[in-house]
Amino acid sequence: MPNRNQRYHDRVSGRYDQIYRGAFWDFHDEITWRHLKRFLPTDLTVPMLDLGCGTGKWGLRLAKSGFHVTLLDLSLKMLERARKKAEEAGLAERTAIVQADIVDLSELPRDHFGYAVALGDPLSLCSEPRQAVDALRRVMCPGGIAILSADHRCAGLDFYFEEGSLEKLEAFVKTGRTVWLAKDPSERFPAKMFLAAELRQLFEKRGFEVVDLIGKLVLPLRKHPSWLDERRQVARLIKLESSLHRDPTWMGRASHLQIVVRRLESGSGADDR
Repeated sequence: MPNRNQRYHDRVSGRYDQIYRGAFWDFHDEITWRHLKRFLPTDLTVPMLDLGCGTGKWGLRLAKSGFHVTLLDLSLKMLERARKKAEEAGLAERTAIVQADIVDLSELPRDHFGYAVALGDPLSLCSEPRQAVDALRRVMCPGGIAILSADHRCAGLDFYFEEGSLEKLEAFVKTGRTVWLAKDPSERFPAKMFLAAELRQLFEKRGFEVVDLIGKLVLPLRKHPSWLDERRQVARLIKLESSLHRDPTWMGRASHLQIVVRRLESGSGADDR
């Protein structure tokens, strides 16, 4: 029987792409893609993995660039849409579809993938982030690069002030534990919001080297989308965002964190203990 996370994502799969359309999301995706491109391998034979792929936004973009990509998600309905998009784009031969939870990647080969992405914050939405990182390490080859996004705890403070419970605010600040607030209570599931130092530590303790960490987005363009109406201004905003989002002082304004990690040699992580 599908769990709450899966039920929610199955239900929204038909309108998922529409939810994330518009000038703000175009800007957000451009920042994301520029960050991903910095770490892409030059060898097109390197196996790639898209964890929590949804309808395939990033995995299919990698496949379009010439790579072979495994698209993995908990939601079957999300995967059905990803498969259809791959077929329509002529990318079916470069993509493999796997239904699995990111905390259990036992269906995937060990030490195999040279590049992985987990965007849209599946690390925050899974049942156990530490288990997910251990599973990721098992399937990444030594030296392989993974890029993951997560919800930033700083962005959750306003919600708890609006809710009006000091006890809940104190617990959230301490742990980052919260709930995905789907409209249907039967689809609500636990979520985890991270601080930057905590996210670094999670990977460093489990056999990864942190290569890069950014906040996304620092500029408050979701509240001020009219700034994106002028095309010539967008390029300047991209340049400004890129100059700020790696600075720890500015990172606190970002609603998400995006971390780049490299898997260390075998024997360096929790999976081998």
